[in-house]
Amino acid sequence: MFHKFLKILFVLSILSLTQNCGYQPLLSEKYQKFSIDDFNITGDRKLGRILANEFNKVKNAENTLTLNINADKKRQVSSKSSTGTVTEYNLKINFNIEVISNLNDKPVFLKTFSENSSFKASTLHVDTLNREKKIIQNIIIAVSNELTRELSLIYN
Repeated sequence: MFHKFLKILFVLSILSLTQNCGYQPLLSEKYQKFSIDDFNITGDRKLGRILANEFNKVKNAENTLTLNINADKKRQVSSKSSTGTVTEYNLKINFNIEVISNLNDKPVFLKTFSENSSFKASTLHVDTLNREKKIIQNIIIAVSNELTRELSLIYN
């Protein structure tokens, strides 16, 4: 009983300290000092467009940027059953991203994001496609979050 009381007291004290010290997250959109205004997409245009849709335009941003995206997706069979039906796929997604400042037309950031994932094939083809879409969406969200974090560190 006493330990439970100490845990509750500890959590409440941490909460009151973080609420009263003026903590504000640096990577929120409120403090974002850049805006991506233009996208040049090559390679897999569908993947590139999905990634581009993850970025919100920030009004009155100090730095406007152009994002050059080269997207590539490869789905390969990683295993088959003894009857020859596919049981598992391997999905590899690459994004070569170059960020260019619109103020001076110089590259700000250049990085390749590469992710691998595997997923089981389902007896229904629709389920297999849905699993692939879910993995692609998760990878794109991770890439957009990492890119936003990198750009926020550059411009803050």
